[in-house]
Amino acid sequence: MPLIRTRADIDDLFDGPTPAEEQLLAACLAGRSCHLSDKVPPKGTPNPQVHIRADVLRYLITGGCETHPVANWGIDLCGAHITGALDLNFATAQGITGLVRCRFDEPIEALQAKLQLLNLKDSAFPALNAQGVQVTGSVYLRDITAEATVAINSATIGGQLSCTGATFNATSGNALNAQGVQVTGSIFLRDITAEATVDFSGTTIGGQLSCIGARFNATSGDALNAQGAQLTGGFFFRGVRTANGVIDLNAAQVGSLVDDPQSWPPKDRLILDGFTYKQIENAEFPRLSDRLDWLAKGSTWGHEFLPQPYTQLAKVYREMGQDGDARDILAERERRLLRHRFFSEVTLHNGTPKDGVTLRQINFHVILWSFLARMVVGYGYHPFRSVMILFALIALSAVFADRAWQTGGITPNSAHVLVSPGWLAHHAVEGAPAHVWIGEVIPAGWSPDPETPEQKWPDVAPGRDWETFNALAYGADIAIPIIAFGQTDAWAPSATRGAWGTFLWWWRWVATTAGWIVTGLAAAAVTGIIRRD
Repeated sequence: MPLIRTRADIDDLFDGPTPAEEQLLAACLAGRSCHLSDKVPPKGTPNPQVHIRADVLRYLITGGCETHPVANWGIDLCGAHITGALDLNFATAQGITGLVRCRFDEPIEALQAKLQLLNLKDSAFPALNAQGVQVTGSVYLRDITAEATVAINSATIGGQLSCTGATFNATSGNALNAQGVQVTGSIFLRDITAEATVDFSGTTIGGQLSCIGARFNATSGDALNAQGAQLTGGFFFRGVRTANGVIDLNAAQVGSLVDDPQSWPPKDRLILDGFTYKQIENAEFPRLSDRLDWLAKGSTWGHEFLPQPYTQLAKVYREMGQDGDARDILAERERRLLRHRFFSEVTLHNGTPKDGVTLRQINFHVILWSFLARMVVGYGYHPFRSVMILFALIALSAVFADRAWQTGGITPNSAHVLVSPGWLAHHAVEGAPAHVWIGEVIPAGWSPDPETPEQKWPDVAPGRDWETFNALAYGADIAIPIIAFGQTDAWAPSATRGAWGTFLWWWRWVATTAGWIVTGLAAAAVTGIIRRD
């Protein structure tokens, strides 16, 4: 098509303007809007009353000519049917470029163009290539319908980018390519419908990114790619529906996160690794478990576990003053990290590497360590859990020790005592000889010395000066190995004087071993050996 540079070219090259172009020429000269129709013209042969040729439109967008200048206001056209390719590549627009409710038969080209404001609201076109476009004001793509890719990658926009209600029908590649866009204001993707990838990777946004009500219908690959995007404001992700694509927020940075659980896709279709935010809105997440479910969706990729999302969420919770929830998040991170270490891959080869078969082997030592670390100290983030376990261990041991004492299953823990006349005189007594030995029970047939009739048996019992037995102290003695209460030095269970004595004899080893584990893990947690923030 010939390039129109003057008003006379329209007469010479096109046999004069169409009725719609006559109206547009007059409106641009007068500095007013040109309203041709209230709705987008239908496809097919254009009606002369709304027919604008692309070359005429370009001539006016770039300012017209000396004999027919466009007012500083620019061009504000509504309801036109534009035929031919609108080529604004490397062009500089005069004033605003408003093409509202227009139908374009061919793609719009605006590569590296310089515009004051671009408004394509309610328009329909095959595609838009505005790579590197520089817009002083805002770009309005509200309620547009684009059949192929809308490319504004590397654009610089001084105002906002509004795509609210837009329909991007490209079914492969990028439906909306906004890689590396720099927007001073906000980006609105509210209620959009995209059949392929919406790509905002590397984008810098001075305001917010709102995806409320968006429909990402990509059947494969990325549905929303926001890798490395940087937002000063909030990231709104509520009421979103994702078909089969991936929501990729790898290394994205936002000021605040406002979302709901239903908007996020399932595991292996959400990437949260490196995603950071300063604040989080939890109105739609009443329970911490809901947030943990969200993290579980986005912290794994294949067989790889990515712990950073847990660390990030715990950091924000701590800054919000919810230290308890932050510890729970970090404990869950450690649990999942260890769970992914339960299995290691072993490749077996039959002659050549191409015959390799990958197997999964279980690391039982990792399973045991994870179980103990989780139950006793919550992976280092709940060290006081060990105190409760220790108290329970002491109480249980005290109950067993008391039963053994009451049934005679405990004897003095001294070789000298066990061969002494006093003990030998009573050890054969049925029941509980230790009770008699320390004067707690009067032996059968005993009577006080006639010369001292006021004498009592406890005063003359052979073991009256021996250590007094205390079941609770005995339980603490075997359950807390680093503190000695003296009970295990004085008393020992007997495996020959009843079932409880035999049981306590074995239980000592269990309780002492458990005590070492609990106190050891507690010390490691308190000193920070286990805990990793």
